[in-house]
Formats: sequence, structure tokens, C-alpha cells
Amino acid sequence: MPANALKNTFEPRVGTAQLIFGVIYALVTAIAAVLAYHVYTATGRQPLTQYFFMALFAIMTAKSFYLYAHTKRLVEHGEHTTGMVDEVVFVRGITYVRGRIRLSEDLELPIENRLAGEQICHELKHYLQTLPQPELPGLIVDRSRHPRGMFLIKTLQGHLDVDFLTAHSSDKGNI
Repeated sequence: MPANALKNTFEPRVGTAQLIFGVIYALVTAIAAVLAYHVYTATGRQPLTQYFFMALFAIMTAKSFYLYAHTKRLVEHGEHTTGMVDEVVFVRGITYVRGRIRLSEDLELPIENRLAGEQICHELKHYLQTLPQPELPGLIVDRSRHPRGMFLIKTLQGHLDVDFLTAHSSDKGNI
């Protein structure tokens, strides 16, 4: 598997993390505003340090919410397809699913998904053995600039959701 597989992989969990950080940054911004008010009323002087941190965390809040919205937009406008699975391996608590998604007749996008747990590795290998070709549903995002992809694998309580895979496998929208 080429070394650039990870940079071609789209990870929507980053957007969820940015949402959480955005909420935390917004709370810190509010705390800085309250502190600035109390410092000003107690001393009568401008609290420049609190203003600086309030502005800094407001910028970080805006950036985090922008990244969350951008990630969500990429998922909503992504192109559903299928991808060939090259290997499914388990290493130190993480299941790695490596494969490729065909972008055109002569261009393939190597991708890698990471899932928590060993059980998903065994179940995914068993599921792929039942198929004539080791294919999973996939998603291609941001085709215009730097295309990235991911396998659409869903788990329920640490186990493979086979119903989700079969429902999305019927969409065989290979490009």
C-alpha cells in the first residue's frame, strides 16, 4: 500500500472534534468576557490581557465551527461509489482497512480507514469472504481540488453492521 494512502483518506470524525472544540472555545471566550467586565469594574482600567484572550478564543471558535461546517458539507455532497479492499489488519487495538477507490479508468485513489477493536476486523474479513469481490461502499469528497475518499463502514456496539453494508452495496455507483 502506498505511503500516501493516509493523506488521501477523508476522516469525518475530525469535524465532530472541531465542533466539540468550538463549543469549548466559545465557553472560554465567554469566561474571558466576564473576567474583562469584572476587572474593568473593579479597577477602572482596560483589561487588555482579557481582551487579547477573548479575541484569540473568538477566532479559534470561528475557525472550529467553520471546519465543522466544511466537513459536514463535504459529506453531504460526497459521491457514493465502491472501493476495492486490499487488506484488513488488526494492530494494537486498531483495525486498519486499506484499499483503493477508482476515480477514472486509469486513476485509483489509495485510502485507509481506522476502526477501534479487534472484533470488527474478524467480522469484516468474514463478510468480505462471502462476496465475489472484496468491495465495500465508499465515498469520494472534494473531487475538484484534492480528492479524498473513505470506506463507508458502520459499527453497532463494536460489531459490523452488515445491514448497512448490504444496503449501501446495492448502490454500486462505481465511476
